[in-house]
Amino acid sequence: MTGLAVADTSRWEFDVGALPELRIGYHDGLVVGLLPKPLHPDSDDQEMLLCDVVDVDPDVMAGAGVGVAQLSTVGLVLLHRRVTPLEQSRVAWAVGSRVRRQRLLTGADPRVVMTGARPPADVVPAGVSFSSSRVWLRDGDAVSGVEVWEVMFPFRDLMTESSPP
Repeated sequence: MTGLAVADTSRWEFDVGALPELRIGYHDGLVVGLLPKPLHPDSDDQEMLLCDVVDVDPDVMAGAGVGVAQLSTVGLVLLHRRVTPLEQSRVAWAVGSRVRRQRLLTGADPRVVMTGARPPADVVPAGVSFSSSRVWLRDGDAVSGVEVWEVMFPFRDLMTESSPP
């Protein structure tokens, strides 16, 4: 995809205790965050000005997430299905925050849509694909691999190519 900075997440590690708190509940929805800028270039933390959960039917969740990400005030969108373990969604949010920060630092399009569990193909709109990220999760002395996905959408290429230099 043109203009898209792809992060190498294979060496990223997150501590279970440092994962962001998400209060999603047992339902399907989008977690929408406004993350206007990174606090420090070498920090994983970003100022969260808004975090809201919007109920969305799983059959339209991927398309709705991509649509919400187009809003200028939205920095990060997380697709969460009730069957997804909360820890998976928390890891996806942490990865999305870090990916967004890296894109901001490089001048790339910072809009990020993440999911802790890849949706079934029959509910994914045409042109939308997924890029997996494998990261490491530390819980005390135990370290395990966790896979989360970024939702890749076609509008990003069109907007990047039509933007003035």
